[in-house]
Amino acid sequence: MPIPGSAATARLRAWAAVPTLETWDTPSSTLAAGARDGEPVIAKVARVEEERRGGRLMAWWSRHGGLPVLEHDGDAVLLRRATGGRDLATWATTGRDDEATRVLVDAVLALRAMPAPPASVGLVPLRTWFLDLVDAPQPDPLVDRAASLARDLLTDPRPAVVLHGDVHHGNVLDAGDRWAAIDPKGLLGHPAFDLANLFCNPVPEVAVPRLDARLDLVADLARLDRGLLASWVAAWCGLSLTWAGEAASGHASTARSVAARLLR
Repeated sequence: MPIPGSAATARLRAWAAVPTLETWDTPSSTLAAGARDGEPVIAKVARVEEERRGGRLMAWWSRHGGLPVLEHDGDAVLLRRATGGRDLATWATTGRDDEATRVLVDAVLALRAMPAPPASVGLVPLRTWFLDLVDAPQPDPLVDRAASLARDLLTDPRPAVVLHGDVHHGNVLDAGDRWAAIDPKGLLGHPAFDLANLFCNPVPEVAVPRLDARLDLVADLARLDRGLLASWVAAWCGLSLTWAGEAASGHASTARSVAARLLR
């Protein structure tokens, strides 16, 4: 059996970093922490194309002010580690949800202001990202309504923009002098989609009762029509529930509660 994080640890050493023995394995990647020239770093080795695409996009964003990517090859990235003490999930659950939401919206807008990456990054259109929801029968009535809504939204003729694809409280980190987004999916589509996932995070006890206040705030900050934003949130919830299937989780429960309120 492979040692957890072994591929990422090997990549750390290849990039002249000293491992600290902190490692993580996920179904899509393996990660290891280290230090190089006295600076904390993390190596991430992709196991699937989605992560490779995210690495290519992060490397591009790094050239324009994103979280510094110190090294990059086909499967792996070496990132400067975000070690700041501020945590958006903690903010959201301790009475500072508006502040956390502002940071998330600002992060999305900052990414959108960067130059579009070359075609070699391989961005995935939202229509493809939504296939599991919109191209299959949905026996769950709530998910079926979300699928119908998503089909309509995906026909929007406005020009598509580059999307992170997974913006939430755990993917925007304190880099000390700024906030930095990590783990992009690398998508292409309507700008409202990049703000949808934050409405299901970080915990149901915040996300559900704060739904209306968040819709007001995000629509104002991002200059989006509130109804259109709500529709994209509902569509995202449907997609999330499709991916969750029968599995019970706090995130799936939140997605169902949010979708039910928006689609009733």
